Amino acid sequence: MKCIHRIGFAIALILTMLSWVVAVMYWDKLPSVIPVHFGFNGNPDSWAEKSLFYVLMLPVIQTIMLAVFAFIYQKPQYSNIPTTMWLTALDDKSKKEAYILIRNMNVGVLVIVSILLTYMTYGMNYSALNTELGLNPYILLTVVAIMLVWIIYWAIVINKSIKVAIKRLRTDNK
Repeated sequence: MKCIHRIGFAIALILTMLSWVVAVMYWDKLPSVIPVHFGFNGNPDSWAEKSLFYVLMLPVIQTIMLAVFAFIYQKPQYSNIPTTMWLTALDDKSKKEAYILIRNMNVGVLVIVSILLTYMTYGMNYSALNTELGLNPYILLTVVAIMLVWIIYWAIVINKSIKVAIKRLRTDNK
């Protein structure tokens, strides 16, 4: 595992643990009715009775996501990238290069989504205590925009890399 990937997984793990700490720490302080959905303006617009489901939903999702990304890190061919079907046609060297690119993209997505879910966990719990505050829509939009740019950039890089490898393979076979 590359050092930068280890750092990415460590950040995601720390953020996941932080989400769990926040959810557990706020449990006793939460009122009987908590916000469970936020509108475009970032203010709560749907409320429900406090339950383990609502309080722990985001940390559970974050934990599952971390496990899925760890699996995909080990098996990048299972990534949901259209060009991964071409990986079967590549030689081992080209396949390893493509796997590194796929792993770069996936670790970045993991970190960005972990940031988003940790912020949402904190925001949900904090806004339950202080109803005047909600999630900042600018933070949410910025994080989502960064993730979309990240995914598009790496999808283009991966696609170009695999196309070059396939062209090289075709010329070598002629």
